[in-house]
Amino acid sequence: MIRTEAAQLTSIKGLAYKQKLAAGGAGITIITPDNKAVFTINKRDGSCVPYGQADGEVFTAAAVKEALALTSGLPYKRLGNIAKVYADNRCDELPAGQDEPDEKDAADVIASAEYNAFIAQYTDKTGKFSYQLMNKDLIQFAARSSVVKTMLAENTGADNAVKYIVKSKAADLAKNKGMSDSMLSAFIDTFDSMNTRSAFKELKSHLRGKLSNTKPRQKQ
Repeated sequence: MIRTEAAQLTSIKGLAYKQKLAAGGAGITIITPDNKAVFTINKRDGSCVPYGQADGEVFTAAAVKEALALTSGLPYKRLGNIAKVYADNRCDELPAGQDEPDEKDAADVIASAEYNAFIAQYTDKTGKFSYQLMNKDLIQFAARSSVVKTMLAENTGADNAVKYIVKSKAADLAKNKGMSDSMLSAFIDTFDSMNTRSAFKELKSHLRGKLSNTKPRQKQ
């Protein structure tokens, strides 16, 4: 599975971590010495609802709220499956690398130099990934790029410009040649799933604003 580092809960004896769900999107797993439950994260309002069975007496609203707060903003990380949590919040883990087949793309992204370069570049002093830092830097990159200016002038669309910016910046930070189209899509999806909204919302809004102010070129 693809998870963040486990966060220790205080409202109950247990740990929480974020994971990619087989059905798509992000979820939070809460595990106690005797129980385990998975919750989906609603991208519209950031709320959590049970993904399968969840004992409400064990996984209280306070525990779910705390788990959501503690895992919010943490980047995905490859860990082994947590096999057992003890009363003092110690845990046993199975070896890493036992990813499910439908999570292969996300696993490839998280193991990539580009992903880890983004995490290193845009993690703030608290240890959380900063979407504000990332979007600010990507907007500055867009302002300096002649390619982006041409894309906006030719009205190729904000989404295409976002893909070019993210791919170029990732290649620059990781000192790599660049990602394939499928890897780029998985890369963007992975960052989107870490957040309750589009990870690149500010960048897209900036580009759309530029597009709305760009007059169509006159045909000769």
